[in-house]
Amino acid sequence: MAPPRSRTLWQGIPTVACLVAIAAAAAHGAVPKQYHMPFKATTREQAVAWQRRARARLFELVEAQEPRVSTRDVPVDLRVGRPEDKADYLLFPVSFQGSNRVGKRYRARLCVPKGAGPFPAMLCLHGHGGSAEKVLDPKTNYHGFADRFARGGYVVLAPSFPHRPYAANTLWDLMRCVDVLAARPEVDPERIGAGGLSMGGEWTMWVAACDLRLKVAVVSGWMCTTEGVFSVHNCKCWRLPGFVELMDVCEVHLLIAPRPLLCESAERDGCFPIRYTRQGFARIRAGYKVFGAEGAVAQDVFPGTHEWHGTQAYPLVDKALGGHAAKKP
Repeated sequence: MAPPRSRTLWQGIPTVACLVAIAAAAAHGAVPKQYHMPFKATTREQAVAWQRRARARLFELVEAQEPRVSTRDVPVDLRVGRPEDKADYLLFPVSFQGSNRVGKRYRARLCVPKGAGPFPAMLCLHGHGGSAEKVLDPKTNYHGFADRFARGGYVVLAPSFPHRPYAANTLWDLMRCVDVLAARPEVDPERIGAGGLSMGGEWTMWVAACDLRLKVAVVSGWMCTTEGVFSVHNCKCWRLPGFVELMDVCEVHLLIAPRPLLCESAERDGCFPIRYTRQGFARIRAGYKVFGAEGAVAQDVFPGTHEWHGTQAYPLVDKALGGHAAKKP
């Protein structure tokens, strides 16, 4: 059990000794005995106030590693290539300018359903070693979930991002992806969601926690407690400096509340042991209850490995955004 919190810790101003001890523990891959900003709210008002403080702190931590470049200074500048006809939708190769001043662009795939819009939209995110093409391919562990959403009446943006020292360094570019979707004439900007597997699940957590334009999130093969992530070998890229000691990683999902959230957890996922994902989800569900939204969050536990499942994801997203991905093509 963690030691009692000091009065200053609850106020968000831990003592210097506390900060040093917590940072030292996190640096060596240990679960901090205390967190700077744990979720302790018992009322909706306290929960919303915690969200404001926590989200602001996450922005500061990312900004310290990857300064944000505004779209006013460096526009998104979406460039669209010739489409490929995929029967139910058109598949466009696209690229956009990232949040940088050196001209770095990112390629992506944009799926636009045939018919009259505006349509709901999904940002579909790959994990380590993945790409836009892999989330569209039914033969991968992504099971073609981006293609499934596109055939279900969603405009889909599937970007290809490189691996970075810290996964959270991609946050500003993820938000630019939301900019791309919100600006498309085919998209209803009030019906945009995000989903991803593995690091794509982590990116989904980050962007849904920080960008309120997203109305639903599917975090697959990522949600876990900090103890669980440390319990097996995982890429250190999740350990953004200052992040591990801020809160248990599962609590970041509470920044999505009260918006709908589904966490997919495979029973044989070697990256995120199932018992720790169950513990993490129990904490998330308890937090959603404080927001008065316990019914808006669910965990899909299934007998698989590190892969996208979709059984609960498609109906949940359809309910939130109004598509029909749950109907098999």
